Amino acid sequence: GLYGVAMAVTKRLLTAGTIGAAAATAAGLGVRARGQRIANTADPELDPLLEAPEGVSHHRLATFDGGAVHVAELGQGPPVMLCHGVTLQWDVWSPLFRLLAEDHRVLAWDMRGHGESHAGDEGVSLRAVATDLVTVLSTLDVSEAVVVGHSMGGMALARTFIDHNAAARRRIAHGMFLATSAAPMHPVAHDPNTFRHQAAVAFATGGMGSRLRYDWRSGNLSRVLLSRSFGVRATGAAVEQLRAMTADMPPDSLTQAAHAIVKHDVREQLAGSGIHSSVVTGTLDRLTPPRHGRVLADSLGADSQLDLLEGVGHQVMQEDPWTLAELIRKRAVSPSAA
Repeated sequence: GLYGVAMAVTKRLLTAGTIGAAAATAAGLGVRARGQRIANTADPELDPLLEAPEGVSHHRLATFDGGAVHVAELGQGPPVMLCHGVTLQWDVWSPLFRLLAEDHRVLAWDMRGHGESHAGDEGVSLRAVATDLVTVLSTLDVSEAVVVGHSMGGMALARTFIDHNAAARRRIAHGMFLATSAAPMHPVAHDPNTFRHQAAVAFATGGMGSRLRYDWRSGNLSRVLLSRSFGVRATGAAVEQLRAMTADMPPDSLTQAAHAIVKHDVREQLAGSGIHSSVVTGTLDRLTPPRHGRVLADSLGADSQLDLLEGVGHQVMQEDPWTLAELIRKRAVSPSAA
């Protein structure tokens, strides 16, 4: 009767609860085990390159809207300007400084809202970052440069091509779009009419920074989550470097950056910039997968080269700086090199 039904339901609930608790415990143990494996993963060839180099000069430049941008510089020779992605800072490029500065003038910044740079009245938008890039290149008298834009930095480079084309053509010999996209980064958001795209826009523009904040404290969960930004070569030191920079990102700046990224779409505006360009992406990039690279290369035009790096994820400069340095050297010598 009713008692039997109640007992049966109770038994099922207890069983489900036991299974759920067991699953949660197993998941927790899995995160702990994987997090420890990541922490203990070392690469004696790669890890020393991650440390910030000595002898770097530092510039602090005023921006058009009352902010300030911090730029690091080392070396002499053909200039290379390195623009990082969202949540990162200039020294994520330390391996490239170490590999290139012997015979190149290497510059990298903290993008507005990151590190030692702060946004002015315009906040953290792609148009503002593009204007900052022109300011840096002109103020520091950088010309005939290879400019590398990673992730959001690549989106800002695209805006520079579009919004400041004359200045970009004077200052940039080759634009390298690294692990980035010409369209919204959401994998199905190439169609702005899709529900998932509209949901992503609403999520970003509705206050992501205030509604979903995670402090990225050092620990196994952070390691596991951030390891997804890497391919097969995620060392403990590289993941920790990424975690520390991500934890340092002001939530309000992150919200503004997310808003800019999710609405980014320059596919129809990029062609005919008159600037030699190339696209580089990892085959295991989960944030801007190879299909994004192909769309970007097509948008840039028939002369744009697409290089796919096998086994590499989103953090190319931390995973395979040697191949990246080789590609930069090739473009510094011959901006139109394939």
